[in-house]
Amino acid sequence: MYTALKYSTKNNLLVGLVVSLLAFSAVFGGLLLNGTQLTAKAPVNISGIEKISMSLFENIRLNSQESVNVLIETLDMNYKIVKAEILKLGGNVRFEFKYVKGLAATLPANAILKLASNENIKKIYLDSPRYPALSSFKSMPLVDGEEFPFALVDRNAFDERKHFSGESLDKEFVPTVDQVAPLNDALTITLSQEQIELLEPSTYWNPFAMGAIGAWALGDYGQGSLVVVIDTGIYADHFMLSGSVIGGVDLSPDVGTSYEGWNLSSNHWHGTHVAGIIAGHGAILVHSSDLLYRSISTYAMPPQEASSFGYPGYKIIPLLGMAPLAQLYAIKVFPHTGAGVSESIIISGIEYAIELKLNGTYDVDVISMSLGGPTLFDGRDLEDTLVDYATSVGITVVAAAGNEGPASMTIGSPGSAESAITVAAAAHPVNTRVFWDYVYNRQGLGWQLFTSDTPQIYAFSSRGPTSDGREKPDISATGMFVLSSYNEPGWPQGLAFASGTSMATPAVSGAVALLNTYAETFIPAASPLDYKQAIKNGAEWLEGYDKYDQGAGYLNAYNALVELVDDPSIGDLYPLLPSEYELADITNIPIVGTGVYEDSIEGLKPGLSQEFIFQVTEATDSIKLTITDVILNKRNPYDLNSFEIYIQSAKRTMYAYWIETANVWGNAQFIITDYSQTWSGAVTGVYQLDPYTLRTAIEPGYVKIVIENDWTSSGPISCSFRIEVTADPTTPDETYSGSIDQHKWIAFGISPPTGTQKVTLELWWTNDWSKYPTNDLDMYIQWFNGTDWVFEPFIEGATLNSPERVVIEAPAIGSIYVYLYGYALWTGVSEDWTLDLYYG
Repeated sequence: MYTALKYSTKNNLLVGLVVSLLAFSAVFGGLLLNGTQLTAKAPVNISGIEKISMSLFENIRLNSQESVNVLIETLDMNYKIVKAEILKLGGNVRFEFKYVKGLAATLPANAILKLASNENIKKIYLDSPRYPALSSFKSMPLVDGEEFPFALVDRNAFDERKHFSGESLDKEFVPTVDQVAPLNDALTITLSQEQIELLEPSTYWNPFAMGAIGAWALGDYGQGSLVVVIDTGIYADHFMLSGSVIGGVDLSPDVGTSYEGWNLSSNHWHGTHVAGIIAGHGAILVHSSDLLYRSISTYAMPPQEASSFGYPGYKIIPLLGMAPLAQLYAIKVFPHTGAGVSESIIISGIEYAIELKLNGTYDVDVISMSLGGPTLFDGRDLEDTLVDYATSVGITVVAAAGNEGPASMTIGSPGSAESAITVAAAAHPVNTRVFWDYVYNRQGLGWQLFTSDTPQIYAFSSRGPTSDGREKPDISATGMFVLSSYNEPGWPQGLAFASGTSMATPAVSGAVALLNTYAETFIPAASPLDYKQAIKNGAEWLEGYDKYDQGAGYLNAYNALVELVDDPSIGDLYPLLPSEYELADITNIPIVGTGVYEDSIEGLKPGLSQEFIFQVTEATDSIKLTITDVILNKRNPYDLNSFEIYIQSAKRTMYAYWIETANVWGNAQFIITDYSQTWSGAVTGVYQLDPYTLRTAIEPGYVKIVIENDWTSSGPISCSFRIEVTADPTTPDETYSGSIDQHKWIAFGISPPTGTQKVTLELWWTNDWSKYPTNDLDMYIQWFNGTDWVFEPFIEGATLNSPERVVIEAPAIGSIYVYLYGYALWTGVSEDWTLDLYYG
């Protein structure tokens, strides 16, 4: 079909015709532009590309001779024809999904376009990675009577994405491993229910801090409830977990290798640590001279004598999960290295748990997932849809909010699923102070580094709302410096402090297990939605934070049980998500595209923040944050008071910070422009994680600036600030515009002026990151260098950026072919677009 295309330069306007094609088997010979015939033909056939995701297409380009893992969305569940095609093309099927329409396969990259022509296939995606939602940890391995130092692990060492935001453990004042004290002469024991009942409660316990012991007083320890942990496996022989783990399966990339197995001490420790937070029932025995004992005694009730447990002369430090008698089932999806895996493996893990319940193998009550990744369609992508299905068959799914905070709209999948109980991470005063004492080997230091006497939501915890305005997260729980079970080769009986929404999630999973244990006896009709409502209604509100930081508040399991008992509408079911939706308006300062906003922050307490959200447009070319009149009110001898600055782009559900965790000690300035970020003044520790993020333009949508008082500060601090947003007066040398349909192509040729050595092409469209749903157009480029057609940078315009931008630089640039594709048009059948060209 033919579509009108408007073309203009600084001096004239031309209306021409271009071809909108479904395929490019014969392309563009004899195309006229400005009265000039382009005689060179583009030599590539890209038929079928409309079914290929942008990230997958990049892998085809980069790895054309290599195998690629793909996720194939099909029109129905009759996979026979698609499977036959995959095998014919030299591939193999890795998973056949039962509860969503799709397959996971591996096949040669150069065969994917051929596969896309199969009429039974709706879309082919790169099988993208998912990661454990961890921020940092320090290990404290223990073998009876032996002495081991901490292992300090940088947050970047664990997560290949390097997408952890929030406070890191590698700031200048944090000690090295050599400065960390070991536990001396510690013994380990496993506790029975009778022994647990002999313990004196302490605020150092998760179960005390989050209300589980109220349920325990009723005889409810989670017995009879089964929690499936989808993670790195569980080392079932750990002293904290003896008798808790009833089975497991390995679905990870380790299958078929010497590392295959869900119950190995060589597996990554993450799943074992999570399991201890759910169902741990162990203790360590130390002498009164031990720093851990002395630190706990400084901030909480001193641990009791261990003589009644058969160990005179020792103090007992219990290590208890929220539901110490709950049963666990391990589904290992991550390899022994802890590296991320494809989304399809996570989906297969969820399906495996559903199948366990539906075929009667086990009565699965809870799925706990301390993992996640970005989503482009909050609540409605394949993984989120499957979570909702699991809930519909009676499984309560608890998922991490993610570690992409503190900016708004950063909840990842599967936490973005409507039916998931989505968990934010909080720092509890006692846990945090004990950790600081221990890591610095200095009793009492924790008072100086954490001054709040109530829990605080930590910076890395992802914030809501979802893009379509749904309230997330649902609840918060302790996720900072949680001491739990740890394993690695040679240290199978270890302990570790760990931080992340990974550590908060299992606390809520344990609380749901307590609710389920009670309900199976007294309220058998209770549903996953009833449990979620009870968890939220029983939460304790944290002052200084809003619902998009903490959800309903801080977890209190006993309050939740009371709410469940008093629930007048048992058996509630989740309604379907609305069929109509739009981007939630989260702006809170009056800047749209350009403008100035000035204000001051007075007496901001440690760990609290203020967020300033404004709208930028296509014309915006710079964002400047200036901080002045800083009053740090230094009250301790360590001079740690500072602001932390975060500046997040318009992208949602993912890490997209231009500036992260920049410490500001005085007057400072940050300037964001297209493809550049600079800062000056009293600034240290600027953290920029992702080079890909740094090379993007200022995209239309909501920009978020967060100014936080560093949580290690000793008191309130103040400043004045100015946000200045400017617009670009530059006029393109040429402009093309038109409209494009879903899964359709528009292609046209461009003849740059003779002697041109640089061309910049920017593709803009109406429903960009400033809208929800966000449409996605792609731009592919081929150009002639006088001798050959050049494909690079052929797919640089097929990303998640808006605008898509391609820069061509060469001694000679001849004809250029532009291919525009309507990749995903959620808003309707067509999308208006504009292509701006700049020469030189």
